[in-house]
Amino acid sequence: MTYKRKDIEDFFKGRLSKKEAENFLNWLDTPEGEAEYGPIIDHIWHDETGEKHEFLEDKEKSEVHKTQSVSIDKVLGREKNRNFQGIWLGIAASLLLVFSVSYIFYFNQPLENEIEDLEVAKVTSITKLTPRGNKKIISLPDGSTVVLNSDSKLTYGSDFSRNRIINLEGEGFFEVKKDEAHPFTVITGKISTTALGTSFNVRAYGESSDIQVSLASGKVRVQNTEDKNLIEINPGEAVDFSNQQQTFQKKQIDITKVLNWKEGILHFDKVPFHQVVLELERWYGVEISLSGTKKVLGYKCTGTFKKHEYLSNVLKVLSYSLDFEYEINGNQVELKFK
Repeated sequence: MTYKRKDIEDFFKGRLSKKEAENFLNWLDTPEGEAEYGPIIDHIWHDETGEKHEFLEDKEKSEVHKTQSVSIDKVLGREKNRNFQGIWLGIAASLLLVFSVSYIFYFNQPLENEIEDLEVAKVTSITKLTPRGNKKIISLPDGSTVVLNSDSKLTYGSDFSRNRIINLEGEGFFEVKKDEAHPFTVITGKISTTALGTSFNVRAYGESSDIQVSLASGKVRVQNTEDKNLIEINPGEAVDFSNQQQTFQKKQIDITKVLNWKEGILHFDKVPFHQVVLELERWYGVEISLSGTKKVLGYKCTGTFKKHEYLSNVLKVLSYSLDFEYEINGNQVELKFK
């Protein structure tokens, strides 16, 4: 194989692949290479006027190349009165040094895919938590926001702006900044919810609990990742996934009631009593113990309390319907059914 002047220029400007550069430098060490590159290099580095070739002035060349160019110029100046063979030997010696340094420089540069791998390796996991009795507004790196309900957790990567995937445990209301190139996906157990620019609520407390995705604006795609069943919903619609029955279906909802929690309004709509207890524990950050609950095991509660209602008032209202006494000691609450 033979090489031309362009190959030398491509080498210095980093246009050759790693393999091509290695082959080129190996060729320079062969008798064929020594015989052929002499005239080419002479044409590049020394013309009839003694001026440097314009590619020496290329601002893209490395400082190593600049330093060696000065050395070559000095060789050219000192050897001006010698015959062509003497000049060529000086150039060749200097250029071989340039190639030696360039070889080290060239092969110690990370390739593009190696740089990308390094960037991927640097991705870290970011977690946002809300303890019981607290809610939090979280601003995400892409400009989206999340209102995170109590006893909930969000997890996403430090590369979120270009990889908009979030894992949610608990409940959150998402207002998504539109970015068609990077879909926004919330993963909750087996359910994946994807949107471009919209606002929706996801409720998924615990691995055994049901999951509900409710849409306030825009459009989202909800998928069961296990059987690949997919449902698209519009504002005022929700998708319910039952862990117990393994059902996945769409229904109409009142989005204002779904989002009452954002305003500090406690709302129950035919909710089994044991789930009401769990909700009160999350909402107020307490531990509730029960006794004598036989007759209320299947009881379902419906009702809406005023904004930021005290726990004592909520328990008072419930006690009238369910006939129990209650005692609050700090974060410990006892319900005694009659």
